[in-house]
Amino acid sequence: MAKKAKGGPAWLATFADLMSLLMAMFVLLYAMSSTDVPKYKAVVESLNETLGNGSELTPEQEQFFNSILSKEKVEEVDKVSDSPPVEVSQVDDLKPLYDSLIETYSDASQNNEIKIEYDADNNQIKLVFPEQIAFDPGRADLKLRFENLLRKFFAFRDEPVDLRVIGHTDSRPISGGRFRSNWELSSARAASVIEYLVRDGSIRPNQAEAVGLADTQPISLGKTALDYAKNRRVEILIAPQHSRPK
Repeated sequence: MAKKAKGGPAWLATFADLMSLLMAMFVLLYAMSSTDVPKYKAVVESLNETLGNGSELTPEQEQFFNSILSKEKVEEVDKVSDSPPVEVSQVDDLKPLYDSLIETYSDASQNNEIKIEYDADNNQIKLVFPEQIAFDPGRADLKLRFENLLRKFFAFRDEPVDLRVIGHTDSRPISGGRFRSNWELSSARAASVIEYLVRDGSIRPNQAEAVGLADTQPISLGKTALDYAKNRRVEILIAPQHSRPK
């Protein structure tokens, strides 16, 4: 009589099923730890089919995956919005404007009535008007010749540039007259230039800044009449908007 084949203990089948489920759970946890939603979705579909529920996702599972995709899209938008803004210069190069001013003031430059410089490193233009053609000694009223030169000034009203007008004096103290110090005189002269350009329609008020520096930035350190005359001047600095001249 043949011997009856020995089978495994009854609990072994249950243990095998438990191990299979544990393995499936760990696979699922691994998939959930990854941000690859399509792979995670494929694992769930595979488990559904293995467990006899078909390969289709349930409405609850579909809703879950849709919520994950929506969250990822929001996070991507947040990353873009949190990125630091890119600084874009309003005017890439003022050299063409410099060339235009050189041509406009060619006669005045030859007569030493104006000096025009271009600083390529700072992308800045500087126009220098000596006192001799700009103001009478100790006064802040524009001379007629100075007004005529400013009337030729490029119309910056619609251009993305800022202007700083700086008044300079010599080191000799003021005695008598309307102004009590060189600080007041240099500031008043700078303001007079801006007021004329605004009134003439060349610039907008919010494009300009008036600065009086008195005798703090001399061109010449000599004590002769010629040295003093060199220091009495008005400068107009032109630079791209939101980048005040240095």
